[in-house]
Amino acid sequence: MGKQRKKEELNIPIMVLCIVGTVLTVFGILLLKTENFKLKVLSAEGTVTGVTIAKTADGDVERRAVNLSYIANNNNYNATINNYEKDINIGDKMTLYYDILSPESVGNKRSGYIGYIATILGIILVLKTGPQFIRIIKDNYLS
Repeated sequence: MGKQRKKEELNIPIMVLCIVGTVLTVFGILLLKTENFKLKVLSAEGTVTGVTIAKTADGDVERRAVNLSYIANNNNYNATINNYEKDINIGDKMTLYYDILSPESVGNKRSGYIGYIATILGIILVLKTGPQFIRIIKDNYLS
């Protein structure tokens, strides 16, 4: 006769952690797929080549679009940053942040950590609690 495996008891915290890990993983991957959450951490100096200003009917500045040229990964790039808040003129220099895998994707602020953190944390939770979660489901609900 072979050894019988001890039945896994119902453990709500493990089940909740596994579900939270799955949700974090999916959420993190979705964030990484969107343009706004690319990992923009490498910096480059950009030169303003054009500024487009949209004004309201009252003459107030509604938004600015700034055209820039910059060098990233030893290549020349052009980009536009929409909804720029500050006054800026052609020829001004500004620090840009770009993703090493997608240097044409730039921003004037560092961004992108949320998607990576959520994905990594979710994967860790699923790997840590997943096997026990599966045993709990199998022993308590599928037998």
